[in-house]
Amino acid sequence: MKLLMVAGEASGDLHAANLLRALRERHPGVEGFGVGGERLRAEGLECVARSEELSVMGLAEVVRELPRLLRLSRHVRRAAIARRPDVAVLVDSPDFNLPLASHLSKAGIPVTIYISPQLWAWRSGRVRRIRRDVRRVLCILPFELGFYERHGVAAEYVGHPLVDELAPVMTAPPPRDPGVVALLPGSRWHEVESLLPGMARALDLLTAARPGLRGRLIVAPGLDPARVEALLGPAAGRVEVVVEDRHRALAACAAAMVASGTATLECALLDVPMVVGYRLHALSYVLARWLVKVPHVALVNLVAGERLAPELVQDAFTPERLAAEVGRLLGADGEAVRRGLARVRERLGEPGASARAAAAVLAVAGGGA
Repeated sequence: MKLLMVAGEASGDLHAANLLRALRERHPGVEGFGVGGERLRAEGLECVARSEELSVMGLAEVVRELPRLLRLSRHVRRAAIARRPDVAVLVDSPDFNLPLASHLSKAGIPVTIYISPQLWAWRSGRVRRIRRDVRRVLCILPFELGFYERHGVAAEYVGHPLVDELAPVMTAPPPRDPGVVALLPGSRWHEVESLLPGMARALDLLTAARPGLRGRLIVAPGLDPARVEALLGPAAGRVEVVVEDRHRALAACAAAMVASGTATLECALLDVPMVVGYRLHALSYVLARWLVKVPHVALVNLVAGERLAPELVQDAFTPERLAAEVGRLLGADGEAVRRGLARVRERLGEPGASARAAAAVLAVAGGGA
């Protein structure tokens, strides 16, 4: 069986790699090609392009990179048409993957989406394209299934693949160190460049009040650790940089400063209270304020249905605010948040998401709905 897989960022690459492994367990003859990062390459995906080339977030940022992204799209599309995969699995990255889905569908290649675009948050009109071009959407958040069912899209909830990935650490967590705060500034370089200096300055403020406190910088896969560490400035001497066994290192922290995104669910699953921050290009932020229709920015808060984690977005993302919110989490507030995180873990369900997703992909490849 020939498989096209396209994953456009670190978290998508991770989930896609787990899915590819699950597919090969069920169907050892799977030959995969497409767009992947270090995890998919390690699983043997033949990459015609790298995930890092798609890793752009923010409307203004996408516009700036549009000519390059269009060239890359044409390259992937031509490879797909030439090789005629039995099924295409497109992972997140809707600005790249939805136009690709249209071309693949017209060519008679069945398309599955894994890790749904956040249509329930903004630009919901794109659901019409999905209804037209996609055979099945595999949802990983519990509230997504109802959205697609209301719009007549074939979809199923397979559970969140992070539960599979983190199960070993969740089952046997390391001792928590009350003197360590995690810094998770994102998986894209422009996120890290925007957020990490503020996180580092917040750590300086925290350590001035708590002399024994230390930081632990969790570097996302695909990023250059030395380049990331260089953004720490004077805080570097108080920060441990982690590139291996990231999840266990995170689970041992008392609290975290984290970029909005999948990492908020990692913190929730590992029982680490967090402060969520994000900054966009000024134009992107103005447009997002106009377009986004959800009550919370952070996935952890959306799954919880309440503001469990403080959200510091754009001008509110300051070292002083970060330090104050993290300081509260290091006290009694942290225990209250942990009780809420337990509810999030319950809603994200049991392990087995990758296996369930693999069964659905094979059904589509075999001509199923």
